[in-house]
Amino acid sequence: DANSRLAHSDFPDFNDSNKLGDGAQKVEKLGNLIAIFENPALNFSQNRAENDDILGDAYEYLMRHFATESGKSKGQFYTPAEVSRIMAQILEIRDSKPTAKTTVYDPTCGSGSLLLKVSDAAKTPVTLYGQEKDAATSGLARMNMILHDNPGAEIKQGNTLANPLFLYEQGGLKTFDYVVANPPFSDKRWGNGVDTAHDPFQRFDGLGVPPDKNGDYAYLLHIIRSLKSRGKGACILPHGVLFRGNVEAAVRAALIRKGLI
Repeated sequence: DANSRLAHSDFPDFNDSNKLGDGAQKVEKLGNLIAIFENPALNFSQNRAENDDILGDAYEYLMRHFATESGKSKGQFYTPAEVSRIMAQILEIRDSKPTAKTTVYDPTCGSGSLLLKVSDAAKTPVTLYGQEKDAATSGLARMNMILHDNPGAEIKQGNTLANPLFLYEQGGLKTFDYVVANPPFSDKRWGNGVDTAHDPFQRFDGLGVPPDKNGDYAYLLHIIRSLKSRGKGACILPHGVLFRGNVEAAVRAALIRKGLI
């Protein structure tokens, strides 16, 4: 359930005696915290508009604020809502009459905001999957899913390129109806742990291996291999990928020749 998925993340331990004290001191601190949420002024149940998600939206707002204010660019795990909505519209997921069996995957899901906007666009529950390299950020994604009424979403933590975790029992990459992503731009360390010469997931077969210091096409190739034969994907990449030469030009030409983009 949702609680067990959160148990393995980096969220605060409310039983930590080092931070909360022992015995009566701990009870008092936690009691005061709970009392805050018992304040009648925080009860919005009678003045919610249809489909409002006050707690979830407040949480997302705080994440965006943190991404903007942080000295270290935490924008790595937040895709602006406006961009996410456009990507969802490009996929036209609602027009495909999705069901609970419709699958949506984000291989670099960050805090999960992009997945949630695609889910919203579907106008019906769909099944969400995401993988995120950063442990703390994957924990944010799990919480984000719960707050936005998607507790069944499956979020895994790990390096997608080096160790994809959504696999079929026989070992191949699991494929999805829709794949969305906002991967790190021009990732210079994308190849760490990736056996490009003998990739067990055939992501580079017949298409070429992206350059060591530029991982944009590596993420794109992973996305393409993660799509069902009639699946649809949308990915944010720097516009330079359209004009680069050498190896990347060859990869781009192969993708066009095979009708994959």
